[in-house]
Amino acid sequence: MKKILLPASIFIGGLVLTALLIISKPDPKPTDIPLQIPNVETVPAIIQTTKVQISSQGSVIPKTEIQLSSEVSGRIEWVSTKLDNGSKFKKGDILLRIDKRDYELNLTNAESNLYQAKVNLEREIAESQIAKDEWSRTGEGTPSDLALRKPQLAQAQALLKAAEANFEIAQRNLSRTSLKAPFDGRIKNKFVDVGAVISPGVPLALIYSTDKIEIYLPIAEQDLEFLDINLDGNPIPNEKRPNLVLYNDYGGKKFYWEGKIVRSTAEIDPQTRMISLIGEINNPFEGSYSDNPLKIGMFLNAIIDGKKFNDVVRVPRYAVRDDKIWVVNQEGILTSKKVTVLRYEQGQALIISGLDNGDEILLTKLSAPVDGMRLNVY
Repeated sequence: MKKILLPASIFIGGLVLTALLIISKPDPKPTDIPLQIPNVETVPAIIQTTKVQISSQGSVIPKTEIQLSSEVSGRIEWVSTKLDNGSKFKKGDILLRIDKRDYELNLTNAESNLYQAKVNLEREIAESQIAKDEWSRTGEGTPSDLALRKPQLAQAQALLKAAEANFEIAQRNLSRTSLKAPFDGRIKNKFVDVGAVISPGVPLALIYSTDKIEIYLPIAEQDLEFLDINLDGNPIPNEKRPNLVLYNDYGGKKFYWEGKIVRSTAEIDPQTRMISLIGEINNPFEGSYSDNPLKIGMFLNAIIDGKKFNDVVRVPRYAVRDDKIWVVNQEGILTSKKVTVLRYEQGQALIISGLDNGDEILLTKLSAPVDGMRLNVY
């Protein structure tokens, strides 16, 4: 009996003690939890006049590219190192020489014929004058042209003109044995070398001019309305040519080139289904560009100036959410504003209505922004 009562007494005592501890516990005191106000960054809205900037990409091509050929035939006896692939040359540089001995002989013969024709003409002039004097002393009536040797004189004059023409042709052919560069440029491909026998019209090299380069820039359909130029393929007047900036990363550095849009293609590209603008850069390998690594065929990014718009606010693209922008007033209260976006470009949104000048636009990304939320702007 004692074995049963003892555990029961201990259990009941524990319950009583626990109840007394619960009853005697002091009442909890409320604790004030400080309100956490998020720190955010803002930027003021600035209403301004701005030009739309249209992005594109394209590859550099030479504006002038021709196949170099000779106007005379013969064996090549000397080739300049400036005719090597990739070499530069200046207008008037001699790129190769053709064996000129035959042309020197032709010039000698032409010169001899010229002197002979001159002597023949002088003789005919003298004989014509003698015939005229004799007729005036002894003849009666009107003399015939043959009697006055007029046909012989005309023939002598014609022979002289032919001799002069042949002499000039011989001179020109001799000068053409030295092939000169037609402009400042570079060699793209060389096709011949010393010892080759060539004839007129045979390609000797593919060369291009370095005074100007072109780049074809396809334009997306949605960007066409923002261009302030004609798209009929005709050259754009100088004063209306949009500015063009080309850039690229090369060797860990960013390089820039400035130019103009000079015209557009008059048809749609069958591959891209887009119309292209043609940009032009003057002297891209000289002056301030002499150290730039611009190469024919290089792929470049482009920024083209478009139409001008008034009362535009540029904001970061991510600041626009569902056509709304969050702004913070002077008291730090968050408010959303409905805006109209003109277009998005280069990570920015161009806002044409909905913002007031000086509005503090929220830049910090909040997980759950709500109207009336209090923020701390730093």
